[in-house]
Amino acid sequence: MGHFQLRIRDIILRTVIFVCLVIFQQNVAADDAGLALQGRIHFNINTNAYAATREFYRQLGFAKAIGPFPETNTLEMAHSMGMTELYRMYAEIIYLGESEIDPTRLHEPTGRMIDLIQWFEPENLQPAYSKLNALGFAKVVLGTDDLMADLKRMASSGYEPIGPVATESTGAQFAVLKDPAGTFVELRQNRTRAHALTNGSYVTHIDHLNINVSDLERSVSFYQRLGFESEDGSRRVSSEAEAHARGFSEPFVVREAMLTHTTDGSQILLSQWVTPADASPPHPLPINHAGIQRVNYASADIETDVAVLKEAGVPFVSPIVRCCDGDRSTMGIAVFEDPDGVFLQLLGTVEPLSSD
Repeated sequence: MGHFQLRIRDIILRTVIFVCLVIFQQNVAADDAGLALQGRIHFNINTNAYAATREFYRQLGFAKAIGPFPETNTLEMAHSMGMTELYRMYAEIIYLGESEIDPTRLHEPTGRMIDLIQWFEPENLQPAYSKLNALGFAKVVLGTDDLMADLKRMASSGYEPIGPVATESTGAQFAVLKDPAGTFVELRQNRTRAHALTNGSYVTHIDHLNINVSDLERSVSFYQRLGFESEDGSRRVSSEAEAHARGFSEPFVVREAMLTHTTDGSQILLSQWVTPADASPPHPLPINHAGIQRVNYASADIETDVAVLKEAGVPFVSPIVRCCDGDRSTMGIAVFEDPDGVFLQLLGTVEPLSSD
């Protein structure tokens, strides 16, 4: 009888341990990979000079466009951008490369798209960030097969780098331009060169977005929740040449970590500036400030993702909003903030409320 009881107790103990392990693994999965993010759809660049800005990116290979999109939308959509009244804008999706993107599949990550917008109501005429150490989206980095050829062509159109061409600590040669709205665009020489001309440019891909943060460890943890894997963060001191190329008179000190999304491979460089530091907060709501102010990620389950993030205390600008055909819309968006108040967006499928 005692032996039987011991066996029963052993079975119960093993069952309890198994259940605990399952629950633990589920919690770990929910924390580390529970979100259904599929990757970056596009990032947004706001401009107060649409025609000139469009031509700037055309010369960098973003020759194709989808749109323009409706100049206004629902009040709920305005609220999702932090606006209290209906907005009025001009917007197109511009993209890199020769192959066409199906306009009906704009919800799928391609790694090639920019959401280019000029806001007329509400209008914001404040300039973009003047320095590369401002908190928030600092710049976009584009890989090119022929840096010097692209720089020469851009210079012939009046776009000179903000500093001399330089070599980063990684060995990559680069230069930094400003688009007509003041957005920083870094051109970086690819490690391997195919010399494949793309719509008049040697730019081959969007390499990464750079976000300046106030607390590197905190931000790394936040973006890991979104499905990014991080290289070990490092502290480095720039050379004088690199500092001059980035618009600084003296070498700078920065802590940084490169993050790669586990699904689509899109990358974000998180940078915490030590010297010179700028503690000014990123551009606030509404999301109509010149420069990069928002990045859009595809979600395979937007309702669950929003619920998980809200449960974790992540602030949202608004609930899930139908985009962009009113009650008939089958896509929804939700804008939320990272620990520094940088705006990120989820886009996913929702059920339409009307079939009319």
